[in-house]
Amino acid sequence: MFAVKEFKEEKDDNKLIWTTERVEKILASMEEGYQPTDHPFYEGNPDYKKGNISFEYTEWEYEELKLCAKDIIHFANTYCQVMTDEGYMKIQLRPYQEMVLRSYQNNRWNIFLAPRQIGKTITSSIFLTWFLLFHFDKNVLLMSNKGATTKEIMDKIKAIMEGLPFFLKPGVVKKDVMTMMFDNKCRIIGQNTTKTGGIGFTIHLLFLDEFAHIQESIKKPFYENVYPTLSSSKYQE
Repeated sequence: MFAVKEFKEEKDDNKLIWTTERVEKILASMEEGYQPTDHPFYEGNPDYKKGNISFEYTEWEYEELKLCAKDIIHFANTYCQVMTDEGYMKIQLRPYQEMVLRSYQNNRWNIFLAPRQIGKTITSSIFLTWFLLFHFDKNVLLMSNKGATTKEIMDKIKAIMEGLPFFLKPGVVKKDVMTMMFDNKCRIIGQNTTKTGGIGFTIHLLFLDEFAHIQESIKKPFYENVYPTLSSSKYQE
């Protein structure tokens, strides 16, 4: 129980300021059965950082944050873990996936026409995760042809976040099946694509998955409703 004892001795020294070292100590003590009253985890789940905590970054962590914010490929290849045939492991992007991510990062409007089973969903999930982590005060609306597909993308985003090192994790203030909100005031909402989807919602990023498979009777009225919101936005990234 050395880890428990070590944590108990130190926890009052700097109670409100967390560091990677302190987080690792509390995780070690929790594995030994210790149930802390003070912790930096959202609803006690070590996979998620609690929102609005004080966290002190090392110089290296701060530089990594800046690099990941600037370079989505570095973020993806260095830190993103996904489910593969060999299990849950870090991804190594293929050249066309890097091209897609660069296009997402550098262009406001993107249309992705692709065959099945080439990793387009996980590629897009990496981008959505990166966008939520490294922006402020932004709303993401995620829609697809059916609810199960939307949930699958949300689950992939959550899995990527769970696999990040603690210093990169976003601070969570709300998390349910189809909604996540973070302490950088970014949020993502998942919906089915309907004729009135997106109305009354300020949208900075709209991601439409499997749009080719949405019923023709829905496509046009949906786009006519959501396009004015997108075109009037001052957000141009």
